Amino acid sequence: MSDCEKKSCCEEASGHDKEAQKSHAEGSLVEQMTHWWKSAGCKAWQEVVTEILKEKIRAAYGAHLEKGAEAFVAAEGARWQAKVAQAKAAAEFRKAIEKEVLG
Repeated sequence: MSDCEKKSCCEEASGHDKEAQKSHAEGSLVEQMTHWWKSAGCKAWQEVVTEILKEKIRAAYGAHLEKGAEAFVAAEGARWQAKVAQAKAAAEFRKAIEKEVLG
């Protein structure tokens, strides 16, 4: 089992960063490059797994997720319109006060 399989990529990356700082201080180009390859390898594995999971999730739940996204966008639109209406009311109130106070 590789180091990448034993640890999460986040843990692995932080370990590589510590190694990189140490090796950089020692001036070892080989150690620095080894760090880059290990770190990039962990990241690549995670990205591939993420892409596969995204495909599977879309295939299994895509229609439901689309409906949920539509509901979310509609609700956010209504929330935004309410904020705009509130801002307009506040601006009108401010104008009325300015008119009364400043004439």
